[in-house]
Amino acid sequence: MISVVVTFLIIVVMAVFVIQPLFLEPGLEIKDTEKKSVALKQRKKILYRQIKELDMDYQLGNIQDDDYGQTRNELKKEVAEILTILNR
Repeated sequence: MISVVVTFLIIVVMAVFVIQPLFLEPGLEIKDTEKKSVALKQRKKILYRQIKELDMDYQLGNIQDDDYGQTRNELKKEVAEILTILNR
């Protein structure tokens, strides 16, 4: 009788140990999402700075019209993609 109870308790403890990660997973996803959000916000700031620097270089005559337009559009496109992801 005692061996049956001990066996049952061992099975219950093992089951709880195995099932526990299923209940902890959403918390980990939230942390990952928060890290991604912070990284995206930092990248957005960097891109805005790059656009400002590009504008200043263009105004000073350091960049040609074609390069300026192409580079600025690429940077704006990346910022738009980040904003779309952040607004979800």
